[in-house]
Amino acid sequence: MQRFVDAHTHSEFSPDSTTSVEELLVKAREVNALGVVFTDHIDLDAPRTPGKFVFSIADQQKKIEETAWRIFPNGECKALKGIEIGLQPCSIEHSRDFIAGCNFDQIIASVHFVDGEDPYYGNYYDNKDYLQAYGRVLELIYQTAVEFKDFDVIGHFDYVARYSRYQVRDLRYADFPDHLDMLLGYLAREGKALEINTKTYSLHTDHVQELDKNILLRFKELGGEFVTLGSDAHSAARLTDNFSKFAAVCATCGFPKLTYFQNRKPVLY
Repeated sequence: MQRFVDAHTHSEFSPDSTTSVEELLVKAREVNALGVVFTDHIDLDAPRTPGKFVFSIADQQKKIEETAWRIFPNGECKALKGIEIGLQPCSIEHSRDFIAGCNFDQIIASVHFVDGEDPYYGNYYDNKDYLQAYGRVLELIYQTAVEFKDFDVIGHFDYVARYSRYQVRDLRYADFPDHLDMLLGYLAREGKALEINTKTYSLHTDHVQELDKNILLRFKELGGEFVTLGSDAHSAARLTDNFSKFAAVCATCGFPKLTYFQNRKPVLY
């Protein structure tokens, strides 16, 4: 049986999750996970709710250590300390200062807010076609990644398509080759990982989004080495959701080994 590391999870320290660290680790034992990376939200300068997506990193890490020691005293499952930094051009320095001096196993860089709007709420898509809406997000992911630098994984690069209302509901390489080449090339050169976020492909809406394999194939062509699987779980039930399926997809695209980060170093498994 394959054992996976879920490299993107949210616990009680994320304001949009009420799932405890203990519940996630108990679920990890149930599914025989190799590891869980706790990547709770830090989204500074959030436009609608400033101050909401912030937590005490010290408290989170202490809780992870204490709970893991109790549930996995022999280290059977890795409980790794992470964070998901939501980046905007206006928050780069603030984010860098906020995490200064902290020690993480893994940092995910994500874009949730685009020009003052979160696509989750729908208003972002007003007066844009899908090329404009998706393209703008890809521009921001690349821009903020290059400016911020201090991260290991790009999270849910296709987040913008999750909640769209266009006829085109999948983010496809053929529509954005220049945008994606810039982003994927940067990740490859810098030794950073691309995340396959299985939540994106399991939302129960009128359209289940599909992962475009051409994006993974192009990442490989550009020299990319590292791909992580993350459930983006905000409840324990989704831990390692659909990982076997997407591990197989990654393998067919040239990534027979997956990645997680420990002490900010990539580990292939």
